[in-house]
Amino acid sequence: MNPVKLVKTSKWVTMEMILLFFCLTSVAITSVIVALELRGDKTLSKQSYKGEINTINFHGQQILAKDKNTNEQLRNRVFETLDRQLNQLGYVTKEPQLQFINRTLNSEHTELEELTPIELQTAFTVISQTQESNDIAA
Repeated sequence: MNPVKLVKTSKWVTMEMILLFFCLTSVAITSVIVALELRGDKTLSKQSYKGEINTINFHGQQILAKDKNTNEQLRNRVFETLDRQLNQLGYVTKEPQLQFINRTLNSEHTELEELTPIELQTAFTVISQTQESNDIAA
């Protein structure tokens, strides 16, 4: 047998083994992902059967009541923090707070609770910058 042919053949066998290994690994990973997805669907359907699901989010996904309560608590804490920060700036009542927010955002909100997450982020940034400039001035 020709030694050059033997080397080429062994390289091809090695390459085929590597390709086979990658294919089998890919199949195994895909199987695990599918199994996890199926388990998640079963859990979701059990929760639905028990009546634990009561609403749908913007992406059409089901939201559990406990998640909704957690989100509501978080939202309440954000607005409490906003109120506290505005109080520190001297805006104690709702009307001056709302005027400051509307002036900052160039908006016409009638309630602080109408603010979107992006508007809240902008408001907190401006409040932080205002507090820093007040600290520097003092």
